[in-house]
Amino acid sequence: MLNMQNVSEPTIFNQKTRELLSQLAKDASFTTKKYAAGELELGNSIKLYGLAQCTWDLSTIKCLQCLDDAIGQLPSCCDGKEGGRVVGGSCNIRYEIYPFVSA
Repeated sequence: MLNMQNVSEPTIFNQKTRELLSQLAKDASFTTKKYAAGELELGNSIKLYGLAQCTWDLSTIKCLQCLDDAIGQLPSCCDGKEGGRVVGGSCNIRYEIYPFVSA
């Protein structure tokens, strides 16, 4: 699923998105909650918000693999878009330029 709006600088935005989601994937896979959310400052008062989540039955390694695979699918579904998500049976990731999760 994706946000239909395009970003103005897709190469940089995609890099920052991958950076945030990769960190959240590590954070989620190494916690007992199997969940992590966070944000990254992009400049000009714009923030990127992200989420990574696994089902509780996955080991740390399997969770990280699942999330990494989901992140790897972003170029084919959400390249240069302001938001997107990849939902699988055991994990999911999401990013947007607006807050979508409350702490």
